[in-house]
Amino acid sequence: MLRYLTAGESHGKYLSGILEGFPAGVRISRAYIAAQLERRRLAPGRSARQGREKDEFELISGMNGDATTGAPIAVLIKNISLETPPFSSLPRPGHSDLAGMLKYGTLNAALIRERASARETAMRVALGSFALRLNELLGIKTVSRVVSLGNLGPVTPKTAAAEILRARKAGDTLGGEFELELCGVPAGLGGYGQRDRRLGARLGAALLGINGVKGFEIGGGFALASTGGIEAAGDPELSGGLDGGMTNGRALLLRCAVKPVPGLPGGAMSTDLRDLRKKLSVSKTSDTTAVFAAAVIGEHAAALELADAVLEKFGGDSLEELLPRVKQWRSKTGKIISRL
Repeated sequence: MLRYLTAGESHGKYLSGILEGFPAGVRISRAYIAAQLERRRLAPGRSARQGREKDEFELISGMNGDATTGAPIAVLIKNISLETPPFSSLPRPGHSDLAGMLKYGTLNAALIRERASARETAMRVALGSFALRLNELLGIKTVSRVVSLGNLGPVTPKTAAAEILRARKAGDTLGGEFELELCGVPAGLGGYGQRDRRLGARLGAALLGINGVKGFEIGGGFALASTGGIEAAGDPELSGGLDGGMTNGRALLLRCAVKPVPGLPGGAMSTDLRDLRKKLSVSKTSDTTAVFAAAVIGEHAAALELADAVLEKFGGDSLEELLPRVKQWRSKTGKIISRL
């Protein structure tokens, strides 16, 4: 069983993470992990803070040189921005502030923001890099793409840059949708015996756990609700690579909707919980859009769930054990899948 935990605050000294159950013998370089973190940090639409943060990291345990040992992997990411956030009793609309303040009985929204911040997702990318690398070695390729940005679609680098600039000048923010396509996924991952064994549910939980993600669908998704059974049965791609909670050997196609960033440069009206007066809540550090960064985070979140399902299906404590088992399974099932 592959499992992980993260800890740390947005302006604390470090973000920390532990990945347990990862097999031995997986070679992964520091440069590979650094490149994944940079993809998240420098995604289009990010705030000025990303230029200050460098996501310098330390591999504390679970590695011997550039290969995993099978022991729990521990990672630290150093924060550059260490200023103590000032006390604020004014919750920002659309953030975790209000719910968190009520939940923990505090008037200081800064205490909620520190952990609820999307800064934590840097650690999910760092840990997910190990899963992404394992999946690559097993012949599973993951690609993400942003398919809509606000009302813009299709999205190209040129049109996206223009739309982000327009929104930034207007003091506005943008939502959007991203897709994940995972090719080379072995058939039979997941299960139907219990609800929490269904791989679609596990992937959905991982992707909906990304800050700002408000919608998730597999394959044809919500469009299937207006499709007849005859049409749906005639197009197996609409299943998105999952049937009955299990992979069917086809590419996995997942899609997520990301809401507009709620922090607005021009501010939004809120209520100060200390005196219950209406006040303007202004954000000077928010991204213009989070959808491009969310797509990168989504790759790593999905990779962790998929790697867990692979280890669940094939077992093995090392890559040396795992590789031949996956190869043998592909040889056996591939003959059937290729004729469908």
